[in-house]
Amino acid sequence: MNKRLVIKTALICTGVFVILISIAIFAFNTKYELDTEKHINVIVASKDILPGEIIKETMVEYRTIKESAVSPHMLTDPDQLINAKTTVPVKSGDYIFSYNLLPPGSWQSSDARTIVLPMAIDERLANLIKKGSVINIKVLPADVKTIPKLVLSHITVSDVLDENGLSLGDTIGSKKAYAVVTLKKEQRDRLYAAMQYGKLMYELYCDSTQPPDVEDFVIPPEFSKNPLSGKDTMLENQNNNKPDGGAN
Repeated sequence: MNKRLVIKTALICTGVFVILISIAIFAFNTKYELDTEKHINVIVASKDILPGEIIKETMVEYRTIKESAVSPHMLTDPDQLINAKTTVPVKSGDYIFSYNLLPPGSWQSSDARTIVLPMAIDERLANLIKKGSVINIKVLPADVKTIPKLVLSHITVSDVLDENGLSLGDTIGSKKAYAVVTLKKEQRDRLYAAMQYGKLMYELYCDSTQPPDVEDFVIPPEFSKNPLSGKDTMLENQNNNKPDGGAN
């Protein structure tokens, strides 16, 4: 009789122990999720970064996140962003995304502006001028029989658009298109003067490694004069900047 009681007691204790263990395991798994997913180190800002600021190594740090939370535009290698500029403000602790970065080769000077040049199909050399082409811009003086003058040399066409502003790519047959170029102020001034001086013409380099030609177009003197007074605007500006000798 005592033997049966011992066996029953042992079985009851074992059952209670198993139940308690099951409850403990369930509670642990509920409170502490077992994380078996791979983790990735991604780059975040360690301080506030302003737009246009060059990113240095001291401005970034790593944050470990789950692989499922990583987006294609997150960065994992500092070499992907060191010495690049950010185009948007980045707060400390925020992720730095690749589409908000300008690598050094993409920087433009402060006076650079993007303009478009309207081109008929013959002017763009029967569609030979396309996105990425390197061209010369020449001007043929109006009503003068002479060789065209070179206004701008070795200019890269960043895109060619149709009349709806859509990139043409390799599309052919569009009668009129617009070549997109980025020029500095001095280059734009030469181009605007040439547009009034005569007809623009375009030459296509065989490849981008060919050296630039010498620009021989000279802006005519009349373009530096004030159209209202007939005075030389450049000389007038210089005189205005001279000291008045204290006579006020």
